[in-house]
Amino acid sequence: MPFARRSSRRGDAQALADVLFDLTILATSTRVRGIGRYLVELAPALQRAAERSGRVRLSFLERSAWVGGGRVSDDARASIERLLGTPEPEPRMAWAYRQRVGLARATRLRGARLLHLGYPNVTPLGAAGCPRVLTCHDLIPQKFPRQYRAWQDGYSTGRRALDARRYGGARHVIAISRATADDLMALVGVPAERISVVPNGVSLERWSAEVTPADEALRTRYGLGARRLLVYAGDGDYRKNADGMLAALALVRRRRPSSDFTLVWLGTLGAETRRRILRQATDTGVRDAVRLVGWVPDEMLAGFYRIAHATLFVSRAEGFGYPVLEAMATGSAVVTSNTSSLVELAGDVALTVDPESPAALAEAVLSVATGDPARRARVEAGRRWVSSFSVERQAEGTLDVYERVLRAS
Repeated sequence: MPFARRSSRRGDAQALADVLFDLTILATSTRVRGIGRYLVELAPALQRAAERSGRVRLSFLERSAWVGGGRVSDDARASIERLLGTPEPEPRMAWAYRQRVGLARATRLRGARLLHLGYPNVTPLGAAGCPRVLTCHDLIPQKFPRQYRAWQDGYSTGRRALDARRYGGARHVIAISRATADDLMALVGVPAERISVVPNGVSLERWSAEVTPADEALRTRYGLGARRLLVYAGDGDYRKNADGMLAALALVRRRRPSSDFTLVWLGTLGAETRRRILRQATDTGVRDAVRLVGWVPDEMLAGFYRIAHATLFVSRAEGFGYPVLEAMATGSAVVTSNTSSLVELAGDVALTVDPESPAALAEAVLSVATGDPARRARVEAGRRWVSSFSVERQAEGTLDVYERVLRAS
């Protein structure tokens, strides 16, 4: 049976929500980052799971408002399409201020019994009239305060206080990996009974291992010729370890100069980040072997994974790390770090190295076999492993958290 409903404060015929799921961050540039992937993958799967169970009703917040109730939808996919269809992302600071003011009001007007913030960095001002569930993706600023402290967060001390307020005020916290759950307990002091580990999900349909003619066409389109490609998808901040990848690339090219290894970097980079990476590449002697392609749609990203000699994801720390599983699902050889959540994702399929050792990374790259039998075995092992990280399993785990919190409310 569905949970008991509250009466509508607006007196309209619109169904009230047990859970209001916040999608508003998709209006900003964050939509092309891992958190955007989290929301885009989870929300439709969550709606399907809720409709199958018949126990929880969901609504989706598209936009909060300075006044009024903002824009709320009962169709996750339609909301996502509208948000991603916005040609110019909204400045994140403008979004954040409006969110603080309007989020609680939108929750009350919707009659929600639970508010889920998949992007937890904004705490609503005023009473929402119901408990909050937050998703914690990582606590990177606390793990690397020298690199990530900022005046907006009050530097290290302010960031610790903000995280304590955010997560301390939540009824329950969803951690996207065991490593993130451990950080919540160690760095923020959230008790274990208020944390549930629900790993992110990956779609095997989206990330297919089937090679297509468009894959090899990427070589022509980007002037890559017959080079051996090392593919990396992500940002260029400190923890992503650009310096380690570039140093390893230099070692690989010295040891196998005839193979013409090239790093293909996929992802949106700011102007200063691009300049810094190219400067590092020049200093390392591999400027001619680095291609900053920029953001590409998923079908092209999957194609790059499939034609890669190896996919690199050797971050110093990650809350999860979608590219590891996405690349595995496409049959790419993956080299990742032996730290944080990446160990959880690697399983027995990916090669793991110390992210601070370019020599170990270079050795792993050179050890990758590229023959057909080796690729077939890699595809089979990778897709078996990735199937345990399905979006459906993620949705069911999230729904279970909702039900437990609602029963206790």
